[in-house]
Amino acid sequence: MNGLSSAVCPTPVILGKGVSGELVYARGSWELALLHDGLNSGAVVAAAPSVVVVLLAMLVLSLIGLAILWWNHRRFLTSVITKLDALQPTAGRAASGSNTGDLEKKLSAGMGALVDQVGRGQEELGLVFAHLQTLLAQVRDPVIITDEKMHATLCNAKAQEVFPGGAKTRTGDPYTDFLAQVPVLELISAARRENHPVRDRVKLMMSGRVRTVDLGVAPVMLDRKRQGMLLVIQDQTEIIQNVQMKTDFVANASHELRTPLASIKAAVDTITDTAMDDEPTLRRCMAIIDGHVLRLQLLVRDLLDLSRAEDPRSVIRMEPIDTAVLHDMIVEMFGHLAEQKHIELRFAPVEPKLSIRGDERLIMLILKNLVDNSLKFTTSGFVSVGWRKVAADGPAAAPKTVPDAVSARGTSVILEVQDTGCGIAPEDRDRVFERFYTVNRSRGGADRGTGLGLAIVKHAVAAMGGIVSLESQPGQGTTVRCQWPVSPR
Repeated sequence: MNGLSSAVCPTPVILGKGVSGELVYARGSWELALLHDGLNSGAVVAAAPSVVVVLLAMLVLSLIGLAILWWNHRRFLTSVITKLDALQPTAGRAASGSNTGDLEKKLSAGMGALVDQVGRGQEELGLVFAHLQTLLAQVRDPVIITDEKMHATLCNAKAQEVFPGGAKTRTGDPYTDFLAQVPVLELISAARRENHPVRDRVKLMMSGRVRTVDLGVAPVMLDRKRQGMLLVIQDQTEIIQNVQMKTDFVANASHELRTPLASIKAAVDTITDTAMDDEPTLRRCMAIIDGHVLRLQLLVRDLLDLSRAEDPRSVIRMEPIDTAVLHDMIVEMFGHLAEQKHIELRFAPVEPKLSIRGDERLIMLILKNLVDNSLKFTTSGFVSVGWRKVAADGPAAAPKTVPDAVSARGTSVILEVQDTGCGIAPEDRDRVFERFYTVNRSRGGADRGTGLGLAIVKHAVAAMGGIVSLESQPGQGTTVRCQWPVSPR
């Protein structure tokens, strides 16, 4: 074989732009045939040994690179199989131990175990969330959670009760109005600035009224980037009012006791110093003492009655009571006083033998104080006592009368005491049920009253689960209405 015709295994070689060649083995050595633009120039050049070495090195490096790539891929698959195998239960691993090389089975078993584990995790999270919802629902104080833009996103049942409508609307809802108040914004800013819970007692507008609340604000992470706020609202208005009421009660009781005692002491001193032989002065001083002793007796009696009415340990006995018996007792107690003042003591027409249910001791306490008040502040006309039975859900002002029958669930009793007395001014109507509050302060002695009568009525009716309302016009008279539910047998 001559020339390139005896070449074995020609190998293309690129030498440069427009120049290439073929590397062949011929005549016991390597030769290179040059090509210019794809045409054989006929030139044959012996390949330098260095070129052959370079080409062989490139081939070896390529094989090494492939080997490394295969090894890394194998290590990755082995790692995946090992991790998925660890997720399988012990029994599953024992069963598949004889076939660990089966990648498809291992992947399937591992993914199944992973799905089960994720499912159990979701179930546990669901239980935790349900427990938190139950706990939040049982909190008696309003709880609100806001997003980073101060929009209410979550609230408990108490918050929905205090702020009707909830967070259904983003603009103008009760939550937005509440959160826009200056004290709330200041506490939110302080909590965000310090990144720590803060608490303060502030006055806020809630449900159309100014309330004193302990407001707690704490930052809460909504996710990795967003931060909201947790607000806990504890209404302290009633507690503060009760504390103030007790303070006022002690002060008023001390005053009511001190005044007659001081008058009695002055009268005794006068008798001792100068009036032992002065009969007119002695009689006048004795009358003063007698009047103030009577006032002290009334005050002590009313204080005891109020204490019994307020005592939560008192046993309330809801029993059938004949209204005719109650009327006879009122006539016996106040009939003579009504005759003296020329006031007609009326009993509104009722059904024959109308029987009501209630605690007889509390009902007599209510009647005694209401009739006593009416007679005290009425100079002419009448004092009327009336009873009605109504549906429990009916309005007290215009009740729906139901037939007299055995007291049952869904029925309530209304007692009305009406007079034609001096009436009560509008500015006094909201305060007449306060302890020691008197409308006509110009009266003196026992005629002025102790200021505890209507407070006793209010607490006695409340003890039976009822409410008291009052209607009055100055110069025309007053109507006090007491309504309480009838307990079933």
